[in-house]
Amino acid sequence: MRHIKNNTTDPSERKTGQETAGGRSSITSTHLDIACFIVLIISLAIAIGLRVQVLQMDKNMTGLNGKIQNMSETLEKTRRNLRAICTALRNCSESLCPSGWKVHNHHCYRLSMESKEWNSAKLQCESLNSHLIIINTEQEQNFINKSVENNLGTYWIGLTDRETEGNWKWVDGTPVSFTRWEQGEPNNVNGNENCTIIRINGWNDASCTDRLSFICEKRALPSVEAADIEKYCS
Repeated sequence: MRHIKNNTTDPSERKTGQETAGGRSSITSTHLDIACFIVLIISLAIAIGLRVQVLQMDKNMTGLNGKIQNMSETLEKTRRNLRAICTALRNCSESLCPSGWKVHNHHCYRLSMESKEWNSAKLQCESLNSHLIIINTEQEQNFINKSVENNLGTYWIGLTDRETEGNWKWVDGTPVSFTRWEQGEPNNVNGNENCTIIRINGWNDASCTDRLSFICEKRALPSVEAADIEKYCS
């Protein structure tokens, strides 16, 4: 009779196998939980990082918008200043002297009809950013002669010897290089004629306390061609 081998497994062995399978399953589950937790942490970190970046971008955009606004205001201010400069330049190209002044050889002249002592006339011219007229050339003298012809009278000019008798100087301190004295002048009548007048016949010395009209002079504005202005202002 053949011996039949019992293939039945020992219950204790089956139990050990089950416990091993169960242990493996438990370890796998733990690993999954840890992995999920790590993924969650990473996701939160990413989300927080993105949020911080968004907030920083919003802050940067706010700052950028402010800078753009400031630049726009500065640009508009620059445009207004440019328009003002262009207007002034256009006026310069149209008139080299203020209203009421005559232009000659890059100088402006004003014949005042007010009557003042010489020193008061000097101060009045200075208040107009000018000085009592200084005549240096025959050409300038001829221009003044024509002006005086149209406005007959006697006018103070910026020539005096108040500091030293006979040492005539212009109001800017320069010595005299050109004169047009009338015949017999200057003669210092009564010893007190230390200031100079001009009239149609020429120059004459007179008392500085006489009240007379006067002529002011200043440099004209630089001439600017209209075409050159429009290159930058059109």
